[in-house]
Amino acid sequence: MAIRRLSQLKLLEQEDAQRIHEASIQVLENTGMVFHKPEVLEVFKKNGAKVSGKTVYFSRKIIEDSLAKCPKSIKWRARNSEKTIEVGESLRGQAGGGAVNIQDLDHGRRPSKLVDFINIQKLYQSSDVVDIVGFTPVDASDVDSKFKHLYMQYEILKHTDKPVHGHVCGGQQAGQMLDMIEIAFGENNLLENHCVTGLSINTLSPLGFAEDQLDTLIEYVKRNQVIIAAPMAIGGASAPISHTGITVLVNAEILAMITLIQLINPGNPVIIGPSSSFADMRTGAYSSGIPDGMLHIVTQIQLSKELYGLPVRVLSGSCDSKIVDAQAGFETMQNLMIGTLAGADIIAHFCGILDGIMTISYEKMIIDEELLRRVKYFRDCKIDLSEEALSAQVIDDVGPEGTFLTHQSTFEGCRDLFKADVSDWSNYAEWKKEGSKDIVERANAIYKERLDFAPEMMLDPATERELSSYMKKITD
Repeated sequence: MAIRRLSQLKLLEQEDAQRIHEASIQVLENTGMVFHKPEVLEVFKKNGAKVSGKTVYFSRKIIEDSLAKCPKSIKWRARNSEKTIEVGESLRGQAGGGAVNIQDLDHGRRPSKLVDFINIQKLYQSSDVVDIVGFTPVDASDVDSKFKHLYMQYEILKHTDKPVHGHVCGGQQAGQMLDMIEIAFGENNLLENHCVTGLSINTLSPLGFAEDQLDTLIEYVKRNQVIIAAPMAIGGASAPISHTGITVLVNAEILAMITLIQLINPGNPVIIGPSSSFADMRTGAYSSGIPDGMLHIVTQIQLSKELYGLPVRVLSGSCDSKIVDAQAGFETMQNLMIGTLAGADIIAHFCGILDGIMTISYEKMIIDEELLRRVKYFRDCKIDLSEEALSAQVIDDVGPEGTFLTHQSTFEGCRDLFKADVSDWSNYAEWKKEGSKDIVERANAIYKERLDFAPEMMLDPATERELSSYMKKITD
């Protein structure tokens, strides 16, 4: 029996990927990268790298030795073992991060609060396409910034039992968040033996690395947790404007980060996380909806998977529209489709993002879940080319001007087709009878219903008390 799937999107020939790799090494050898942390500079010096001031110059050997130490597969554990994932086994959806506003049909756009952060974690938990929760989908603007990381981590652990993504907050705070995860799991030596959380680390493009990002990276790496190397360069502003030029710069930054990680903790799990795009050259502002950004993403996916053999997470679900409209739909679907068909292992920032990652919409979260189901369907659907599937006998059975609705083959195969959740496929009369609701109105009702049925606690009482006690010691 012959089975076919859609072919993977590719832009590079093997020699093209090698040329980009060589150019990236040339950048790190000759131009170097700035690290704003003395401890990191000492790590490089100790391992034989050339260091001048804050600039590190990388040799080919130190880069390629570090690449060889990266594990090719990652088991990312969840508190609920049924939700543990093998990165690279199938397409996974990850929480978004970075928005400061929340938006819905009832109250419009406004600064987000802790209650919104909680609601989004509950929606992640009930989603069948969000596999990695946590992160900072929205800011909790009503919580003291000194302790915000504690309250947000507590709410993640309280309302979800899926794999957790952390957020950058400084070394000491990152350590406290990792402590809380250990408490929630209730296992001795958990972090030494298992990957249970991960973190996206951004560079300071071009070719810089800020201290807070380095502090957080070091804390996670010392405790053997996943780092997603995720530069967010902007073509035409903080990176070259050419499609391959931005990839050379981003790839150089990724290689530099991988080298640092492996020098600190050889064998530490790493996911390559291309998250860059281009500027709108009329304004200079970052654009997440511009098609050029996805051309860069495709080249980085190919380079990472085919040349380095490492798993890839992409920022591939955001848009620049300010409301849930046609622009939001086609930009989001453009990014999801290209990122998915190019072979990404994890799709991040896909759930509810508006306004270049400044806002999350409750309704768009629901709509985007269906969009990701659609692209996963395209990627995973197996097209049967067997003699039976060609259906010549079925066509003969029905004959000219007959109907296939009542044929046995239709009964047997009707459940295999894609099923929509928020889209309306009824006829006009039925749609009008149901209140003529558009997709945003339907999504509004769905997200509210899911929140109504969300459990208020996913921790046992003893663990919840221990977490609360740990937080109290820090905040008092």
